[in-house]
Amino acid sequence: MYSLRLMLTLLMLCGIGLSVGLSSWMSTSDSSAQIEELFDAQLLQTAKTLELFYHYEITASKTKSLTEKALVLHIEDSNIESFAEKSDALKLAYEHKLAFQVWSVDHQALMRSDNIPKTPLTDFKQGYHLLERDGQLWHVFSYFSVANNIWLITAQQDEVRGELVSQIMGNAFEAPLLVVPLILMAILLLSYWLFKPLKALERSLSQRKAHDLTTIAMQLPSELKPVQTALNLYINRCASAIVRERRFSADAAHELKTPLSVIKLHQDGLKELIPSSNQANLHLNAIDTGVARLSHTVEQLLLLARVDSIEELDLERCNVQSMVEAALNQLMPGIADFEWDINIPPKLSLQGNHFYLELVLRNIIENACKYSPKESLISISAIAKQNSVEINITDSGKGMTKAQMDNAIERFYRVNENEGTGAGLGLSICHHIVELHRGKLNLTSCPQAGLTVTISLPA
Repeated sequence: MYSLRLMLTLLMLCGIGLSVGLSSWMSTSDSSAQIEELFDAQLLQTAKTLELFYHYEITASKTKSLTEKALVLHIEDSNIESFAEKSDALKLAYEHKLAFQVWSVDHQALMRSDNIPKTPLTDFKQGYHLLERDGQLWHVFSYFSVANNIWLITAQQDEVRGELVSQIMGNAFEAPLLVVPLILMAILLLSYWLFKPLKALERSLSQRKAHDLTTIAMQLPSELKPVQTALNLYINRCASAIVRERRFSADAAHELKTPLSVIKLHQDGLKELIPSSNQANLHLNAIDTGVARLSHTVEQLLLLARVDSIEELDLERCNVQSMVEAALNQLMPGIADFEWDINIPPKLSLQGNHFYLELVLRNIIENACKYSPKESLISISAIAKQNSVEINITDSGKGMTKAQMDNAIERFYRVNENEGTGAGLGLSICHHIVELHRGKLNLTSCPQAGLTVTISLPA
């Protein structure tokens, strides 16, 4: 199972991360190329500026003196290494990282800055060069002025360009790193807000009672309207099917009651008219057994229809011992052939409906007798727990397999179709009544033999 909210958040974050990363990389690459071009142009412009200065300010007489003693521009080290450090107009951050030289055509120094050695920076070849001096990488531009017969050399440390590129890269990546957590929070809040209707629909469905078949009436976004419509159509179909099933069960049971009464009446009349014989008694007993079984089924169907129509029970304080005794008395004398072990505290009580809980106990005790051999032990016990009361009824029959216990509460399910006279409705009715009490009905197969039915009800 996957989360739409998580997938949406991750996809949005991946998209934002990729777009920010790609744009930062592209802008950094482009900026780096532009910075290289800008500083190369600056080196060229500086060389041409020096050329103009030399052309207009240096006379022929001064040229001779310059060859004897070159002009030296003192570059003061400001001890400021980066843009981030403060500087002023007289102490610029990068002044000591820029240099120049002017050489005569016969390679004699005319002018230079004193932050580089006295030797030429290049081999007097025009163009851009990279060279390393005293552990520093320099970008050098050499230019020969034909009009003045001099070589002009301008230089710049690679740190100037490197730091500017790294600063641009830092700004390109640091800002998104600061913004992404805020975007993540915004996406999470937005996804939470957008998925609130879906969560509300989930809560509404999970909190519904088992027999609540009313349609869903909620204000949902247009994207969820088709889901709501489909669910309502499904609920309506289920409700219609259940109503038809209940109506059929109730109508069939009512319709069968009168014919069964007539058959029973005529069967009693035949007993008086037909001479007693083995054959006659065999047929009359078969009719009597069939009528009894069918009458029991009709009663169960009527009870099922009655229980299905109940939405809420009237509850009262019920004494557990008195309910068990009432259920046993109603089953007399059919239970006289069994041994009984009854262990119920006299004052133990619970909140429930006396009539329906007694009906549940009677059904389960009757099943215990039906599937246990004569003279066997049947135990009934009750115990109070923290918030509930447990009633356990254990027989000495064959027990049930796990698959049989899983299907036992299904309607019309019988463990063995060829044995017994039940219709497979007893445990289903009991389970439904216990659920109406907000309780649980559990089946446990005993290690030796038999089955334990546990009824857990709120205290």
